[in-house]
Formats: sequence, C-alpha cells, structure tokens
Amino acid sequence: MRNRTYTHVGRNKNHRIAAIIGLLLLGAVGWFFIFFRVRNVEVAGSTHYSDEQVKDIVLKGPLADNSILAPFFCSRKHTGEISFIDAVEVSYVDPDTILIGVKEKQSIGCVRYLDCYVYFDREGTAIESSVERDENIPYYAGMEPSSICLNQPMQLQDGAFLRVAVSLFQMFQENVQPPDYISVEEQSKIILVYGDIQANLGKDGYLDDKMSRMSAILPQLGGRKGILHLENVTSERKNITFEDTGGDGA
Repeated sequence: MRNRTYTHVGRNKNHRIAAIIGLLLLGAVGWFFIFFRVRNVEVAGSTHYSDEQVKDIVLKGPLADNSILAPFFCSRKHTGEISFIDAVEVSYVDPDTILIGVKEKQSIGCVRYLDCYVYFDREGTAIESSVERDENIPYYAGMEPSSICLNQPMQLQDGAFLRVAVSLFQMFQENVQPPDYISVEEQSKIILVYGDIQANLGKDGYLDDKMSRMSAILPQLGGRKGILHLENVTSERKNITFEDTGGDGA
C-alpha cells in the first residue's frame, strides 16, 4: 500500500511540475510575441512604391508582426513576381521596430506598347507596365516591341537597340543631361530631343565622342530651335553643325 501511495503522490507531483512548466512556457511565448510586437516599420531604398505599399507587399503572414521572426520569414533574395523590386531585406531595429531595405530593379528605359509604357532593365526584360510615364526614365519613341510579356525579354526587331539603351543610360547617370525623349528612326538612327533642339547622333558608333561634343554645345543653344548634327563625329573628327530652324527665339 505504501508503494502505491508513494507512486500516486509522485505522479501528482510530476503533473503539477509539468503544468507549471507548461504555464511558464506559455507565458514566455506570450511575452515574446507581446514584447517583440512590431509597431513601427521603416522603409529604405524604394522610389517606385510608397512606404505603405512596400509594407503591404513584404509583411505577409502571422510572423510578420514579430520583430525577431519577421527578418527570417519576410526577407527575400529574389522577388521576380514584384515589379521594380529585386530583393527585400527585413532587419531588426529594436523590440517594436523593423527596417525594410528595398533593392529595386533598375529600369534603364521605357517604350510604348499599345496604351502603356513598358519599362525594361539591362537585359531587356520588361519589368513594369503603366499607363503613366515616369519622366525620370529615358523614353524611346518609335521603338515599339512586337510583343510584351512582363518579366520576360522584350521581342525587339532591332538587335542593337538594347546595347544603345544601356550605353545611353550609363551616360545619363554620369554627366550627360537626359533628353525629353529619344527617337529611334529607320536604320537605327538615334535622335535626342531637348525641347526645340534635336541632337541627331546617327547610328550608334562613337557614342562617347558624340555625347561629349553634344554636352559641350547644348548649353550654348538655350532659346534656339534647330537640329544639332553629330552624325559624322568620330574620335578624330570633332566638327558638328547646327541647323537653325526657328531663329533665336527672341
């Protein structure tokens, strides 16, 4: 009988200990989710989406509300399905604050397709379609693709176009004034349009030399209307001509 009594008492004691441990664990889990609950979200690196849009895109799922777990479950190295965003990294700031760092896909230009502007990256992949044009992205008029599928390479008839777009974008990022738009004519002739000034570059040969000469001359043509001919510029030949088509605008 004594053995049975001791066994019964021992089992009750083990149950109480297990219950206490369970309550402590439950309390610890509750404290963990309450103390590390996200109340503030900072966003960095996004130019195409508002902070609220980024939060809606990135913070999905029940663990997104926890500042410790969100960095592990909401960060993504690749977000191919999200236009303009290449990757997101969620990081811990303090118990109630996290930071969403956005690495954007870089649009180097846009073209017109049907009723939309389609933005493309260095590989010629269509990454966004919009009825509105972003004035900060070079627009190529006269270069309409034969077909467009988002997140897929554009179908272009001119094989040299993408190389030209990459080269021009790099120059615009450095010290060359971006034009209002770029016109691609027959036989891949390139025209940069700056208000009433057309800078005719001809084909894509000697682009560096042509853009350097254009940058030097363009500021001197303020208020005038005409065509700046740079088609024949090479590394040795620097002469250019200006065809005045409307006087000095005075």
